[in-house]
Amino acid sequence: MATVVALIAGIWFIFRPALPGILHFDDLGNLSALPTIVDRESAWRWIQEGRAGPFGRPLALATFALQHYEWPRPAAFLQWNIALHIVNALLVFWLAVLVARRMGETAKRQILIGFAVAFAWAVLPFLNTSVLFIVQRMALLSSAFMLAGLVAYLKIRGAIDASWLRQLGALAALAFFGLLGLFSKENGALIVVYALVLELALLTVARERRLTFSAVFLLLACVCLLAGLTPRAVWHACVELTRGFDLSQRLGSQGILLAGYLKALLLPLPTDLNPFRFEFLLRDTPALQWGMAIWGVLMLLPLLCWWGGRWHVGWRWVGLVLAWFFYGHLMESGWLNLEPYFAHRNYLPALGLMFAMVYGISLVRKAATLWRCILVAYIVFLAGTTWMNTSLWGNRSLASEIWSMEQPRSVRAILNLAYDVERTQGGAQAQKLLDRFVADERDSVGLRLQGLVSGCAIDPGTDHSAQLLEVKRAIATLPYEGWATDLVEKLMDAVRSKECKGVSTNEVAAIAAAFISQPAYQCSRPAVHNMLWILGLVAMDHGDVQTAMDFYLKGLKESPTYSMASFYLDLASQQGDRAAIEELRTLLKNAPLPRGVTRLEWQDLRKRVEDQLSAYPTTDEIENPRPSFSEGSNPR
Repeated sequence: MATVVALIAGIWFIFRPALPGILHFDDLGNLSALPTIVDRESAWRWIQEGRAGPFGRPLALATFALQHYEWPRPAAFLQWNIALHIVNALLVFWLAVLVARRMGETAKRQILIGFAVAFAWAVLPFLNTSVLFIVQRMALLSSAFMLAGLVAYLKIRGAIDASWLRQLGALAALAFFGLLGLFSKENGALIVVYALVLELALLTVARERRLTFSAVFLLLACVCLLAGLTPRAVWHACVELTRGFDLSQRLGSQGILLAGYLKALLLPLPTDLNPFRFEFLLRDTPALQWGMAIWGVLMLLPLLCWWGGRWHVGWRWVGLVLAWFFYGHLMESGWLNLEPYFAHRNYLPALGLMFAMVYGISLVRKAATLWRCILVAYIVFLAGTTWMNTSLWGNRSLASEIWSMEQPRSVRAILNLAYDVERTQGGAQAQKLLDRFVADERDSVGLRLQGLVSGCAIDPGTDHSAQLLEVKRAIATLPYEGWATDLVEKLMDAVRSKECKGVSTNEVAAIAAAFISQPAYQCSRPAVHNMLWILGLVAMDHGDVQTAMDFYLKGLKESPTYSMASFYLDLASQQGDRAAIEELRTLLKNAPLPRGVTRLEWQDLRKRVEDQLSAYPTTDEIENPRPSFSEGSNPR
C-alpha cells in the first residue's frame, strides 16, 4: 500500500505545476462544440458526431461530455488527464509485477521492479504531452484499456501449459478491453501486438519452443491487423495532395522519427519537449530515402534478434523489447493519414524500454550497487526534467515565447504566441508578430489571410490592396493549409460590417474563387462548400438571385448542411422555382445527417421540402390542366 501511495503522490507532485493548463489548436478543434451540450440528448448527439477517427472514439468523447460545463477552463480537463495518467501508472506497476513474477523474482523484488518501471515510465519527459495536451485524453484512455487488458490476460492466462479453454478466456478478456481501447482511440488495436510480445516472453521464460494456442491466435490477429493496415498505406490522390507528401516520403520520415523518438525518450533535451517540433519535417528534410532504409532495418531488427535466440536466449529478450517498441508504432503516419510527428505515440511503446532497463540493471551482479545508484540518479533526472517542463506549461506566456524561440519556423508555435500576445498586449501587437514571422521565417496562406482580417478590423482606413494581392499570390503558390479557408468568412464579416479600404465584398469573392481554383483545396468538400457560400452571398448582394442559387446548390452537392439547405429552400420558394425544390429533394434524399443537426430537424427539413412541392403544380398539371365544372354539372 505504501508503494502505491508513493507512486500516486510522486506523479501528482510532478505534474501538478502544469495547472492551470493550456488549450491548444487540437483541443479547440475537437472540443469547442462542448457548450452545445445541454442535456442527455445533446450529449449523445455530440458523442455520435465525433469524427476524430474511423470509429469516432465515443468513449473518449463521453468523458469530455461529462465535463461540458467546465469548458473552456483547461485546469478542470487537465486534472482528469493527470488522474488518468496516474491510473495508467498503477496499471503499469501491476503489469510489471506480474511479468517479474513470471520471471521467477521474489515478492520484494517484484514490488521494487514494478515501482521503478512504473515511476520511470510515468515521468518520462518525452511523454509529457500525452498528459498535457487536453485532447490526448483519447490516448490516455485507450492506453488504460490496453493495460487493463494485458493485466487481465496475464491473470487469467495461468501457466504456460494451461488448457486451451483457459487460454481462450484470457483472449476473450483481451478482446473485450481491446474493443474498449479501440473505441477510445484506434491504436487500441495494437493490444494484440503487445499481448503477442508478452506471450512470447512467457514461452522464452519456460524455454518452450512450441507455440501455444494463445500465441498462434495472437499471431493470426497481428497478421489480420497488418492486412487491415496495408490498404491504408496507399492514400487517395487528394490526401497526398493536401498533405504534400507521398508514400516514399512518409515511410522515409518514419525511419528518421523512430530513431529520433528513441533518443528523445532516453536522453531528452529541452528542444525534444517542444510540442511544435518537426511541424514541417517532410517539407524541410531532404534525402528522406535514407529514412526508408532505416525504417526497413528497424522493422526487421526484432525478427533478426528473435532468430538469433537460437544460439543465445539473450537475443530473444532483445528482440522482444525492440518488437514492443517498434511494432507499437505500426499505426503511424507512414500508414495512416496522420501528422508525421507526435510524441504521444510513444506512450505505450516506451514501456518496453523502461522495463528492459530496470529489469536488466536489477540482474547485474558485478558492481550492482553502482549500477542501481546510476538507475536511481537517472530516474531522478527524468523526474526533475518533467517537473521543470510541467512548470513551464503552467506559465503560458513564458512557454509560448520559449517554444517559438526554439522552433522559429513553426506556424503553430507563432500562432500560439500570437494568441497569448493578443490576450496580454492586444490584437495590434499580435498582428505585428505574425507579420514579422511571415516576412522573416516562413510564408503562409493562413497567416497572410489572418493579417488581412486583422488589418480590416484594426485599421480599416488604411489601403489594404497590397495585402490583398499577397493573399492571392499565397493561395496560388504556397502549400495547402486547410484552416486558411475558415478565415474567408471572417474577412467577409469584417468587410460587410464596416468599409475596409482596398477590400470589397467582390475581392472577398475573388479570394474564395482563388481557393476553389486550386486542386488541393478542391479536395476539401467542406472548404469548397464554404467558398461557394461566400460566392452566393456576393451574388445576392448584387441582386443576381439565380447565380446565387446556382452557387448554393453546388455547395450543397459538395457538403450538405442544414443552414444552407434551409436557406436554399426559402429562396427557391420565394422565386417559385419548383425545379430547384425538386433538385433539393433529390439531394437531401441521399444526403447523410449533417453534423450538429438532430435527425428530427433533418426530417422536418425534408417534410418542408415536400410541403413546398405540394403547393406548386407539376409540369404535367401546367401543360394539361384538369377541367373545371360548375356547380350542378354532371361530368361524364
